[in-house]
Amino acid sequence: MASERRPASVTLVSALTWIAAALDLVVGALMIWLYYNPDDLSTSINADNLLWYGLTTLVVGVFTAAVAAGLAMGSQGARVLVIIVMVLRIAGAAYGLGKVGGEVAWQAAIEIVIALAVIGLLSTRRASAWFRGTRV
Repeated sequence: MASERRPASVTLVSALTWIAAALDLVVGALMIWLYYNPDDLSTSINADNLLWYGLTTLVVGVFTAAVAAGLAMGSQGARVLVIIVMVLRIAGAAYGLGKVGGEVAWQAAIEIVIALAVIGLLSTRRASAWFRGTRV
């Protein structure tokens, strides 16, 4: 463990990463449910895009949850993976906004905001120094 206390920004990022993972798991499951229950779907959505978006969201959610725990322990590898995952989350949310439509607009907007916040907080000078000083 590092000799100095974990920065509050890292604790916040860890919590945001868990929230993002949970959001992905719930929304991914909802998108797949909507694919199999098209009566509940608006007519402006392409069902095939909805299925792929849902599956991709579930996979990213599982992966995000897997690396979130490493952040709190100070794993530099987890930090790098979380930044990569957040960039992928932004790309996935942009895809969702562009291809899937209204049913995912609220989720995609929240996804982008959370991902940008996580990247910003993991890139602060204090967070970077803490991760360099921690060897997990």
